[in-house]
Amino acid sequence: MQPFFRIQRVAECASTSDEVKKWVKKEGVQANGRLLVTQHQTGGRGRRQPDWWSGSPHENLAFSCAIAPPPRPAESLGLLAAVSMADVLAPLVSAEVALKWPNDILLNGKKVGGLLAEIPATDGPPIAILGIGVNVGQAPPQEIAPYPTTCVAHHTKYLPKPEAILNTWMATFREKLLHYQAMGPHNFEAEFLRYLRQGAPFGVHESRSGIAGDLLEFSIREGLTWGSKHNPTTQPLGWIATLHKLKKPTP
Repeated sequence: MQPFFRIQRVAECASTSDEVKKWVKKEGVQANGRLLVTQHQTGGRGRRQPDWWSGSPHENLAFSCAIAPPPRPAESLGLLAAVSMADVLAPLVSAEVALKWPNDILLNGKKVGGLLAEIPATDGPPIAILGIGVNVGQAPPQEIAPYPTTCVAHHTKYLPKPEAILNTWMATFREKLLHYQAMGPHNFEAEFLRYLRQGAPFGVHESRSGIAGDLLEFSIREGLTWGSKHNPTTQPLGWIATLHKLKKPTP
């Protein structure tokens, strides 16, 4: 059952993902495709749990949706959604669009958006909750952001409304998900690796293993391969928490 999105809009809520979880608890798989978008989110969450800054009302994009059943493996959902959003933003901005492992979206190396995919425990079939936030008209003040941030408005002359970005993302994501499930992951794997390389053109360092090197290959089945061609390292999707980009080598 593929998601045909059914949108509900609210002026403000604490967390769109928490609200969608309530739908899932009540409706089960019938919640598939339900999507909640808000003009202002007061308690959004990121991968590392701190609140996601959502900006002033009407300025940015914050939404969550239910996907049932989620694609396999489960980690692929957030990656598919991230590539879809990168594809949506690329023609809108003059900046280079990239991804940071696993699903942060960057413009010229600064974070413009992020995703959080969750599969809450249920008594029935698995149902995924996908939450996405994008800085469209505003970026968080640097004094409160733990990393460099930006917004779409800083990189375009013709700023789209948040809802226009949402509409394009819904169509793009659905197309990619259908292709992934019908034809396999090959195209998506190439796209994801390309966006990762744009975010780390000189390679990455993985702190858990201490291994650094070029981004070599990406496979849904095998995971990410990095290092040197003569001594590559491959780890599965769920094993890698964070990758740090390497700086340009000094001559």
